[in-house]
Amino acid sequence: MQSTAIAALIVQGKLPKPDLAVISDTERELSTTWTYMDAVTVPALLGVGLVLHRVKKSRYATVDLYGGKDNNILLIPAFTDQGGEIGKLTGFCSNEWKKRVIRRWATREHGVKTAMQWVGISTDEARRANASDTGKWATRYPLIELNMTRADCYKVVAAMGWPEPPRSSCWMCPNHHEAEWLWQQVAAPADHAKAVFFDRELRKRDPHAWLHPSAAPLGEVKLDPANEVMFGKACQTGLCFV
Repeated sequence: MQSTAIAALIVQGKLPKPDLAVISDTERELSTTWTYMDAVTVPALLGVGLVLHRVKKSRYATVDLYGGKDNNILLIPAFTDQGGEIGKLTGFCSNEWKKRVIRRWATREHGVKTAMQWVGISTDEARRANASDTGKWATRYPLIELNMTRADCYKVVAAMGWPEPPRSSCWMCPNHHEAEWLWQQVAAPADHAKAVFFDRELRKRDPHAWLHPSAAPLGEVKLDPANEVMFGKACQTGLCFV
């Protein structure tokens, strides 16, 4: 929603046209993201002369699911029952598959030496914003500067006549809430089937790793928002679209 609002503001001329626009393709992104982007965001930005680049993770990332010295650290924030109680692993995937991919792409393909990044975080989540005017990768949050909430972003998108954008997320993200798993099951059944398979395959290497906080196979869980279990926070970078 927030990133699409930034695109709308660029089209409206309320934000200046940036030099580059990019989205990192983790190659596990929900298909609904690309359907919306190809139908709405890409042609709208092209109309004002701005290409939205879709950059595949595999071209620039140095790790996939596992990293660390011995390539044995799972990088997604999966749930684990290894210690007897259910806990949650630290997620490194957003940093490795998005942040670093975008920066390597910008440096290698466009010769970027210094940059001011715009990140789509609204005032609702201002605590996540760490603005910086120094270093190679300085950061700004235009929605916060415009004092826009997520609801304001929706109004901007609706005023363009655009449909409501779906949430950008990997189909196998352990940060999904119950309602998001249920939505994916209905709106993107092929993606959900991949998540069920992925969850099962994950335990061939680590029998204690799970996508669902119940530490049960995703395909067997009775999904119900009333059974929501909160573990930590969702993805924190805001770098789905820069």
